Amino acid sequence: MKAIITCPFIPIANRVGSHRGAQGVIYADMIKQTGVDIEVNYGGKIEDHNQYDAMYVYHGNDWAGGLNLFGGMTAFPYAFNTRNFSQFKGKVYSIGIDFPPYHEMIQDRLDKGKGKAIQQEWLDVDLVNLKRMHEEAETIDLISSSDKLVIGDSHAISLYRPGWLVNSVPFKTLNGALNRGLDQFVTDIKPIEEINNLDIYFGNIDIRHHLCRLEGDSIELTTELAKRYLDHAESLSVDNVSLYELLPIEDESRKVPKSGHYKGQAFWGSREERNECRLAFKEYLESNCDKCQIVSWVNKLQNGEGQLDFKCMEKPRSIHLSREYYPYWTGLEQDNTINTLF
Repeated sequence: MKAIITCPFIPIANRVGSHRGAQGVIYADMIKQTGVDIEVNYGGKIEDHNQYDAMYVYHGNDWAGGLNLFGGMTAFPYAFNTRNFSQFKGKVYSIGIDFPPYHEMIQDRLDKGKGKAIQQEWLDVDLVNLKRMHEEAETIDLISSSDKLVIGDSHAISLYRPGWLVNSVPFKTLNGALNRGLDQFVTDIKPIEEINNLDIYFGNIDIRHHLCRLEGDSIELTTELAKRYLDHAESLSVDNVSLYELLPIEDESRKVPKSGHYKGQAFWGSREERNECRLAFKEYLESNCDKCQIVSWVNKLQNGEGQLDFKCMEKPRSIHLSREYYPYWTGLEQDNTINTLF
């Protein structure tokens, strides 16, 4: 079977520095591992989707249930991609979520745009076929027979490597994950007794937005959080559990999009204060771990000032790593061996 993976609106970016694009490329590799001959529709450049037997739909890691079209129905730069997407007649697999009623959303926008200069590409969208996709698409979660799993927040996709599953939950703090229970993030994917290797990567959001904002001594709060983390991790009935060192703190001059803000700010606490929390977090884990492995891996991401180097981060902004600096797999190495940067 020959398949395509694509996005219905904003295409999968071919820039290695795109966090949103990286998730799509990872999905493609996970599908490839199951034996499917799959091609990524980078930049929406593949026009004729009907040359493929099946289409896997990545809805974007920023999907929130509604259309967010900069430029609207008059100047959306990727309307051509939606038109091409809508014309695929074959089997559709929807990744992660049920296929949304895009036909209704687009029709609503068209109705509201009457009398305006609507782009021709929107008028050429096959709404009837989009309705078919909505009704017939099969929802998949990319569950495989693997016994290796990564759980964490949006940063967790950086730990992907072939043969591993990833449960990446955007905006999830470590505190929130512990309140729910780390085991729940495992069982979201498969029974915990089927997992032999577990990588856990939460905490970057807590450092950025919370530990220096809350009342009380930030180092004490950090140590308390690290203790809870280690206690939870070491109580899991998994043979091999690894906790990953948190990212260095970048210079405060970096512009972060509003989606990365909390209570109107890009971060809380100075860079120095947050870095002290990061180091205290790491020190507690390393000094007190019994069953878990603590993975130190970020040294080569730092510049001469000990900051997270901008060159290692998603271009042009955001707080995530660029895919070329992922520790294990970048999608660039032909043999998929460990990234030689580390």
